[in-house]
Order: sequence, then C-alpha cells, then structure tokens
Amino acid sequence: MTSKWDLSFLYQGINDPEIDEDLNQAKEIADELNKYRGKLKNGELSAQELLELFQQTEKVQTLVSKGEGYGFLLFVQETTNEDHKAIYAKMQQQEVEIQNKLIWITLELNDLQEKLVEKYLKNPLLSNYHHFIEVQRLQKPYLLSEPVEQVLLQKSLVGNEAWLKFYQEYTAAFQYEVEIEGKIKTLSPGEIYPLIRDPNPDTREKVFKTYYQKYAENSIAISHCFNNIWKNHGQNVDLRKYPTTMTPAHIRNQTDEKIVQTMMRIIKNNYSLVQDYYKLKAQLMGQGEKIKGSDLYAPLGKVIKYTWNEAKQMVLDAYKEFDSEIGDIIDGFFQRNLVDSEVRKTKRTGAFCVGIAPDFDPVIHMSYDGTADGISTLAHELGHGLHDLFSGRKQTLFNFHPPLVAAETASVFGQQILIEKLLKIMKDEEAKLKLLASQLEDAIATISRQTMYVFFERECHEKGAKENLSAKQMSDIWDKHVKDAYGDAVDFLPEQSWNWATIPHFLDPRVFYCYAYSFGMLFVLGLYQKYREEGQIFIPKYKRILEAGGSQFPIDLAASVGLDLTKPDFWQAGFDYLRKLLEDFRRIVEERT
Repeated sequence: MTSKWDLSFLYQGINDPEIDEDLNQAKEIADELNKYRGKLKNGELSAQELLELFQQTEKVQTLVSKGEGYGFLLFVQETTNEDHKAIYAKMQQQEVEIQNKLIWITLELNDLQEKLVEKYLKNPLLSNYHHFIEVQRLQKPYLLSEPVEQVLLQKSLVGNEAWLKFYQEYTAAFQYEVEIEGKIKTLSPGEIYPLIRDPNPDTREKVFKTYYQKYAENSIAISHCFNNIWKNHGQNVDLRKYPTTMTPAHIRNQTDEKIVQTMMRIIKNNYSLVQDYYKLKAQLMGQGEKIKGSDLYAPLGKVIKYTWNEAKQMVLDAYKEFDSEIGDIIDGFFQRNLVDSEVRKTKRTGAFCVGIAPDFDPVIHMSYDGTADGISTLAHELGHGLHDLFSGRKQTLFNFHPPLVAAETASVFGQQILIEKLLKIMKDEEAKLKLLASQLEDAIATISRQTMYVFFERECHEKGAKENLSAKQMSDIWDKHVKDAYGDAVDFLPEQSWNWATIPHFLDPRVFYCYAYSFGMLFVLGLYQKYREEGQIFIPKYKRILEAGGSQFPIDLAASVGLDLTKPDFWQAGFDYLRKLLEDFRRIVEERT
C-alpha cells in the first residue's frame, strides 16, 4: 500500500475559480508596482518604498508559483492527461507574462551605482533582502535591454522548457516489451526501470538491452531535443557574452568557478574509487576483475522487499533518533498526505520534492518499488521537504530556495542518518555488505557519475553550439567519458552507449544541473563528519544551516561550521571517508572469496 498526494491545500481542482483569481491578483499587483519604475535605478526610492517593492514582488511570485506548481504537479502525476497538460501549459504561459511585467526590477537593480547599493545594504529595514540584492547583481555584466530580456523570457516557452516537456511526454509514453521468466510483458518506464536491480542476471541484461534500445529506436526525436538544447544554450552564451559555457550555472549556484574546477579535478582524480569498487563487486559475483555492464546495479544476495509502512517506519525512526523535533516534522509529511509514492503507468519517472513557497507545504514525488534503494530515496526526498520547512520558518520567498549546490544538504544528510542507524544495528555480515555496497554505489552515482555527466555535457555544449551532433557522435562522447570514470572495471553492453539519451537533466533549463549533486554530497559528507565529531551540539548548527535557506552564499554556510570550500583538502576529505567504507567492503569480500 503506497500513498497519493492531496493537493487541495493549493486548489480544489483544475476548475477552481481561485486559480484565475490568483493570477488576476498577481497581474494587478505587478501593474501597480510600475509606480516605482525608473526610480529604483536612480536611487530615488526610500528604504521603506524599496521594502514595499520587494514584499509586493514576493507576493506576486508566490501567487504565480502556486499556480505553476499546481499545474506541474498535476502533469507529473499523469503525463498523458490532456486536461493536466493544458492547465500546466496555461500556468507556464501566465507565469512568463507576469514575470515579463517584473523584469525591470532586476534590470534597475543592476543599473544602480555602487554607492547607492551600499546605502541600501546598510539600511536595517532591508536586512532581509541584502543577500537577494547581492545575488541579483551577480548577473550585472550579462544582462541585456528590457525588450530583449522580455523576448528571451517569452521565447523560453518554445526553447529549453518546451524541449524538456516534449521529451518527458514522449518518453513517458514508451512501452517496453521484455521477456521475464519466459513470459513477454509490456511495461511502462516506471515498471521497467526498477528491474535493472532484478536478482536474475538474465532479466537484468534483457531489461538493459530493451530499455536502451528503445531510445536508440527513437534517436531522431531524442537527438533533435538534445541538439536544440546545445544550440539554444550556445546562443545564450554568445548573446550575453558569458566567459565560459558553465558561467550561468556558477551564477545560479552562487559559487565560484575556481571552487567548482577544484571539486571536479579532485573527483576525477578519485575515479579509481569507482574502478576499485566495481572490481571488488565483480570478484564477489564471480566475474573476475571486470563486471558486466548490466550488473552495475545488481543486488548482492537475496533481494528483500519492504512494504510501504515498513519503509515509512524505518525512515521515521532514523530521523526521530537523530532529533525528536525533526522526526515530528517528517511524520507530518505522511499525516498530511504530502507524498505520492504510487507506481502508475503514465506517471513521470524519478523522484523529487517541490517546495513552492514558504506559505505552502512541500510535496514529494516518487515511485516506491519496495527495495532498500526505495527506502533511501524516501529518506532523501523527505530531507528536501525538511529543508523547505526549516527555510520557511525564517525566510521570505526571495531567500527561500538555497542554490542547487546547497539544496542537497538535508536530503543527503537524511540518507546518512538512515544508513548510519542501519549500520549500527546490523550484526549480520551479509546485511552489512549489502548496505556498504548501497552506500558506495549511491556515492559513486551522486558524486563521480554526476561529474562524469558534466564532462560529457560540457563537451556536447561546446561542440553542439557550432555543429549539429549526430546521435552517434553523442554516444561516442558519452563512451569516452564513461571510460575515464570506469576504466577497465566494467564490460558495458553496446546498448549502454545510449545511456546519455535517458538522462533528462541534460535538457533541464538549468544547464549544468548535475554538478550540484556532486557538490552537495561532498558538502554533506563534510557536515556529517562534523556531526560525528561534535555529537548533539552540532544539531542546532545544522538546523541554522537549514533555516538559512538561500540567504547565504554556500561558501559562508560552510564557513559557519568551520569548513573551507576553497581548499582541495575539503573535497578530498569526502573521498577519504568513502575509502574507509570501501576498505570495510573489501575486507568482507576477501573473507568470502
């Protein structure tokens, strides 16, 4: 028995008159704010007037986010439902129209002379918006005129967002025919994907081949999506004169290019961890030193299935043991029906948490498959929701969402809480082996593999901005970066060269989205080591980080607990911790083989 959302805290349904009432109110407020237009850039607004401008803009964006979020949540529940697609499209269109009315605020903030900025930053009335002003001005060198910015925003509906939406609808409708235990079954994406962890190696191989072959058969449509993303981003880079193709991501993540380059270099230097792990897994599975590509996610030993209630209880117990207040907050997600965990044929694949605004509960989307990985995913997404609720305590909308590199803080920390609890109570070496494998594979997927994605993505962006890349070229680029990460530890199936085509993150309007996962997990491993050193006295510090939301730069969040993101040693420390886990894993493997 799984669970479904109750979204009535947003609207009562797609015909709820409050939807149009909210949109009309947002438009009215946005129009009223024009009375400040032209005065902001000249520093003519008093601190009280600027405060009102910011607060009213937040009200507009909250109303817009409520509508757009509702449309999105309906769409991902049933991606083929025409009514849901229509309401989502309407909300996206309305969002763009209303945001176009507010573009002048960002432009005028960036036109302000430095001495006027300093005047506003020193005023205590505006203390809640200091960080917001600083972040907005990171875009100053790259902004264009208001008419051009309005056109770009309007065109986004038929740019990256449109290609991502098409890809999601198109691939969500895929049907896979695969032989399982002698019977041909027709499966949806949500039904086939969990079978990459099936205990039967023949089933795993058939599933891998069938899954990737479907993307190969649809290569014309899919490669067209990807090529438009590469070209669209390349045009934006040229138009705004960004120094590198990744600069927009660094601005969005409120971090420094040198920090990201250092992190990626350290991760690449530690690709040997990936290779050492999979050689040990191959040894454990009797495959010598080279594991078969379809066995990357193979379960070790008997697969144990857990009911939804068992999964909930394990996660709740872990959070409550860490901190009773946090445990009660997590329990609230289940009590208020904020988790949609049911597996459905046309439901979007993947798992995520949507925090619309401080005024609304966050909701969690996942397809629970009964596995230990499913339990870990639940702990992860509940961590996101926890972060949103803590942030909502202290932050208004402009500072509500942390940048992506800090957005994984509570989610990955939650997974660590769950895993540490399970490791403590496990006496059986077999169970411990499986848990260590799960933790190492999760770290490899989140840190090393996501960074490999970025290397692939960067090369495709740089080449794809200048020429149309064939599906074969993208597969060749993919294979090259896979080889860097996995070395000679894995014997990949030919079909796995199509893996790039299955990853929607590459189509996300937030280009170079993936390094935020690597950054986030290594950041959390640093935080978690602090918790292990300090014990209970660390928990209030942790809560303050969550309450900070998006009100501080990531480098300052780290510094608040004594961590320095500029140092290579900080990033290496995460791998030192993982190496210890790998040695524990190696010891058990060598005892058994």
